[in-house]
Amino acid sequence: MRIERHHQHQELLTDQRAALEEMASSVVRQGPVCAPNCERAKCQSCSRDCPYIPKILSSDPATHPLEPKIAPLAFEIKKLGVFWPCWSCEGHNDQNNNLVKTPAVWFYAISVIHLRVLGESIADMSYENRLSKPWQLRLCFSDTDNLSTTFSLEPVLNGPPVTLCALQNDITRIAEELETRVMRKAQSLKGIV
Repeated sequence: MRIERHHQHQELLTDQRAALEEMASSVVRQGPVCAPNCERAKCQSCSRDCPYIPKILSSDPATHPLEPKIAPLAFEIKKLGVFWPCWSCEGHNDQNNNLVKTPAVWFYAISVIHLRVLGESIADMSYENRLSKPWQLRLCFSDTDNLSTTFSLEPVLNGPPVTLCALQNDITRIAEELETRVMRKAQSLKGIV
């Protein structure tokens, strides 16, 4: 069976191009990423290696700072300027060293085209064997009293088992390559809009 391509109205194409432009020209990448009043960012460059990210990026820094191994990825997702991280986990093993909680970053997004760019960028890393497991975007929900939809970036655990250490190495690699890959993908999609 063949299904005809969806014909998009000019208004939708204009909106998609604007969304790609927004991603390409995010102001967040130029200034403080975690918070506009970050004292550290005023005197030094803002980077995923900043030791203050776990507290500054958290809405409850005293009780619930970000875990240090996932903080760089949450930072890089926010740095893209079109996603808003709202929950994260660096992954955990049980007392027998078996994986019981996979790493993930949950975030809000407004534009489907932004999700496509992010998803394709992560998929490219899997196709290039840059990750121990494929990672995916998953549609989630937040709280029952919150209508905002969230999305999760997390590993797919099908197939042979993987260690938490390998998944945490994936976190580092994704954080290191995310901005470059997303900008390149957004640029290529602008060529077809």
